[in-house]
Parts: sequence; structure tokens; C-alpha cells
Amino acid sequence: MRRGWMDWLPEEVPQEVLDGRIQSVARACREQGVDALLLYSSFVRPARVSVLTHFVPFWSQAALVVTREGQTMLTMATTGRTVQWIQHCAVVDEVRVGPDIGHTVGQWLHDKQLVSSLALADGGDWPRPALDSLKRALPDAALHEANAWYDRLDADFGPTPPVATRAFELVRRGLAQVDEVSPGADPDRGAHEIVAAVDGYCRAGGAEEVSVLVAPDLLQSATPRRLEGAVHLGAHFGVQLSVAYKGHWLRCASSFTRQGSSVVEWPACAEWRQRLRQGPIAPGQTAGAWARQLGAGSTQALLADWWLEARSGGLPLACVAAQGHAEDTPVPGFATFSALLRTEGRAGLVAEPLLGC
Repeated sequence: MRRGWMDWLPEEVPQEVLDGRIQSVARACREQGVDALLLYSSFVRPARVSVLTHFVPFWSQAALVVTREGQTMLTMATTGRTVQWIQHCAVVDEVRVGPDIGHTVGQWLHDKQLVSSLALADGGDWPRPALDSLKRALPDAALHEANAWYDRLDADFGPTPPVATRAFELVRRGLAQVDEVSPGADPDRGAHEIVAAVDGYCRAGGAEEVSVLVAPDLLQSATPRRLEGAVHLGAHFGVQLSVAYKGHWLRCASSFTRQGSSVVEWPACAEWRQRLRQGPIAPGQTAGAWARQLGAGSTQALLADWWLEARSGGLPLACVAAQGHAEDTPVPGFATFSALLRTEGRAGLVAEPLLGC
């Protein structure tokens, strides 16, 4: 279950922004000749629905219906005791709950006499039982895949400036808490203290989800992992922080060295983080060209690998470009650039959020 501040704050996400997005979807439905667009939401795939309604499920699965006239109905596979909470956190015309989201959607559309043609975005994400229930409720309705036209709309539904700025601050300042931890000289201490400090700071700042992964010994592996049980913290280790704020995710990472009882950032990562923060990215600049430009000016470490993560479809954070893969993708305005750095005998992980490209 998620934890965090899920309240809808109009000063962060104005209702006119959400209303405008819904009207854009309704207009597209009319242009495509469909009665409604159906969107699926779950704990791991909330992005499609959250950008239209501000709703992010704490658990279970949900579906949003947007009709060609701009009416909205949100249903979640839960009990009636959650309706008030959903209405408080989401901006929709109607909320219905029940054990079967497919049946609820079908019944609602039947009552509205919208039973001719329906569009589904990311239809493959819908659970088969929910789709079967929808088809039983609306046996004569034609179902169409909407991605070909809806992705173009969805690409413009990013975080509002206040939400983007707050997420940006949380992930940067959260990672900075690593420098505040003094794990001592004992290598069997410190890893869990670091995770607790970073997680606690971000949750106190309003994050609804926080993931802190650690690569305990970068001389052995540069792969961050969730800590379980006793952990031996090497002299050179990495920390990756991922934060969700109002349904939008950012990621930040760096590598650190233990010096006696204190922790300091690896100079190569500090240099790269500074380079990543310098100046805006040119509009439309491709990820590959930008990465090569960054790598050409490095003085302390070589760029061994890189990847770019941003919201994609129903996923709040996904790889949209990488070294040798989709390098012609334009750098998004709200994303994370991650890189594997190498020097002679040492490797390090660095990631920096990008804002306002």
C-alpha cells in the first residue's frame, strides 16, 4: 500500500488544467468516432489516469471512462468505504466501486446508451477478467486500440510546474541526506541508516512513494538493490533514490566513498552532476547527441553507458532512450538521465533529474 500526501491541491494542479485535458480527450473521441475512451489504472501503472484526474490508487485496480461529451466516471475494485476518499483525491464527475471494474464500466456505459464504439489505451494492460466482463456487459460494442492517436495527446499531459518543481526538490535534497549520515568505520553499519535517512526525509516532504536502492560495493557490482538483512557497506558504494510526488516520478543517484567515519560523494559523480545541471537542454535535442556532448567534456571519468527515463504510457517511469537504443528520442522536459561512469579500477552510478528542458 502506498503512503504519503495524496490530497488534491488546486494550487498545485488547477482544476482548469484537468478539465482542459478531459475536453481534449473528449474532442479526440468525437474526431475518432468513438463513444468513449477507457483507461486502466493500477498500483504499478497509474500514469494514464493520474494525469487526467489526479487519482493514484493506493492498492487494487481502477478504470476511468471519458465520454465523447466530456463526462468522466472512475471505478475501483474496492468497497463503498473508499468512495469518500476517492472523491476527495480525484477530480471526476462520478465514482463507482465494486469487485469487477469491467462490469461496472459496462453497466455505466449501458445506462448512458454509449454502447456502439469504445477505445482502449494500452488494451494489453487490462486484466483479461475485466475485459471479459466488459464484453459480456456490452456484447455489441466494438473495441478499438487507442494508442495510435491517444499517445499524441498523452505526451502533453506532464506535471504542472509546481508539481514538477516539488518532485525535483524532493529527489535532489533526499539524495543529499546521504552526506549527513555518519556510518562509522564499521563496514557492517551504515547502509540501513542511509536508507532510513533518505526515505524519512522524502516522506516527511510529501512523497507518496519512495524507493531507496543501494549498490553496497561498487567494486563488485554497480547494480542498486533493495536492502534485506545485514549488509556489508564497501569503501565505494552507490545510492539510487526514486520519488513519486502527485503521481509523477523522478530518480537521482550518485556514488560515495567512506572516509573514516564520514561519507563523501565520489568526485567523478560530483563533476557529472554539475555538468548535468548546467544550462537548459535545447528543445528537440536528441538523447544520443546530448549524451555524446556530455561525455566529450568529462575530465574525471569515462561515460561507459547511459539511459534516459521518463513517463511512458501507463508506466510512471520507463526507459525511453539508451546507448545504442532509440538515441534519436528528443530529451523530455521531465525525466532522469542515468549513467555508468568508469575510471581505471573503479566504476560509479550517477543519475540526475532533468527539469524544464
